[in-house]
Amino acid sequence: MAIAVNMDALIPREDFEAEAANDDAPTPQTVTVRDLEPTAFFGLALRKPDFQRETSEWDAKRVAGLVRTFIEGDLIPAVILWKHREFMFVIDGSHRLSALIAWVNDDYGDGEASQKFFGHSVPPEQIDHAIRVRKLVNAEIGSYADHVAAAKNPESFGPDIVARSRALGSRALNLQWVRGDAIKAEASFIRINQQAATITPQELEMIKGRRKPAVMAAKAIIRRGTGHQYWSSFAVDVQTEIRSVASDCYRLLFEPLLSYPIKSLNLPAGGSVYASPTLRMVYDFVHLSVGTVNEDEDTTGIRTVEFLKRARRTAQLVLSNSANSLGLHPAVYFYSWTGKQQPILFLTMAQIALDLDRQRQLDAFIDRRARLEQFITARRTLLNQIVRKFGTKDSGKGHLRAFYEKVFEAIDDGKSDEEIVTTLTADKAFTYLQPTENPYAGVSPTRYSAQVKSGLVMTGLMEHAPKCAICGGLVPSQAISIDHKIDRSEGGESDLGNLQLTHPYCNTGYKNRQKSAARRGP
Repeated sequence: MAIAVNMDALIPREDFEAEAANDDAPTPQTVTVRDLEPTAFFGLALRKPDFQRETSEWDAKRVAGLVRTFIEGDLIPAVILWKHREFMFVIDGSHRLSALIAWVNDDYGDGEASQKFFGHSVPPEQIDHAIRVRKLVNAEIGSYADHVAAAKNPESFGPDIVARSRALGSRALNLQWVRGDAIKAEASFIRINQQAATITPQELEMIKGRRKPAVMAAKAIIRRGTGHQYWSSFAVDVQTEIRSVASDCYRLLFEPLLSYPIKSLNLPAGGSVYASPTLRMVYDFVHLSVGTVNEDEDTTGIRTVEFLKRARRTAQLVLSNSANSLGLHPAVYFYSWTGKQQPILFLTMAQIALDLDRQRQLDAFIDRRARLEQFITARRTLLNQIVRKFGTKDSGKGHLRAFYEKVFEAIDDGKSDEEIVTTLTADKAFTYLQPTENPYAGVSPTRYSAQVKSGLVMTGLMEHAPKCAICGGLVPSQAISIDHKIDRSEGGESDLGNLQLTHPYCNTGYKNRQKSAARRGP
């Protein structure tokens, strides 16, 4: 799995729509490596547009390759900037500049600038990536500090690094400049990045809607309220609440940290926060949590806080220790057989759970849960085929929703697994399903180890995973409730013989309603 290098802290963001007039001072045509040092005037004036996505898409090899290319004087495409008074905004080339800045400052996501940017709470996964990137760059190229030292004291270093250090004096990165106002600069940013096929329609939607509450809420969740403060213009108490609720949402969605290949069932509902589709998944999750609303720009932050709170309630319903939580097991509902979290599965089940809650039908789901989990675990290929056919399109969510509804109906009718499959494949909407497909077939040799090992581990562990004593569904580590078989109000003791594992929801409203129904009789 490629190592993601989080270089988002190395070029600060700034409001792209400032109205102050530009000046007409000359602009440089090149930038040297010295201009990227911590105290250099050029580097201190660099900014990214506030709407630009995170600078965290390059892996270690690409960072090292850029640095090597620069040192060796090979061609690097020009970085495109827009000058606005004292700031120079990066229109195109943020990763190129950031890779050089990371090397010069020895900050690959864990250095002084990054620590400050993330409130000195850099995630362990990010620190681990940074350490591995640093080792690779230093082994293949050498640190910037060593190159500076080699230029000053060549007798203390080998001839290769001395030669490279001397060459750095003549190396420069070409610059091009966008002329015009902020509107033209933003249009240039979008046009250039679209030409490079790096901005999707969904990302463009988020760029243009960057001051809407759903976008700000999603970005706050992704970074646990740290990083760039898109909400910094709001009142202090509102900013504090955004950070607090966003941090809650982050923990519910992305902890424990995902490690690949899979070696346990202790999996986060949202997968890896570093995965490229994650921001869009969180944005969609916020939307489904809120429902249909007038989503004008948020000028006070109050609606952003409300969106975050609704997202937190949905996350708690899906997977948490809250009393109303269904405790949906990620390995069953959100992951493929290869151990990969699939956003479309997560979003579909979150929507189903939310709809059932709004319709007061959660008990009906609990009644079916054990049979449902037995069916989709044994026939994981059916879900995979739907995702493979429709991808992440809205139509895919619709087909998954229809699939679950068909299975629910069949379970209510008392059908066996084989009969459920027959019912599905007889439906014209699902004639493409191939029940006999082997999930392990067609795995390429280069991916065999990680994918198949993850699939086998998950399959083996699920056979022995703890089950809820009330509904029979699998109990995940994030949603464990301890139930008294005989309630304390009825004289039950808190000893091991009288305790059992359950889902939180099963141990609260569902259990009590079942008891009431039993007392009432038929």
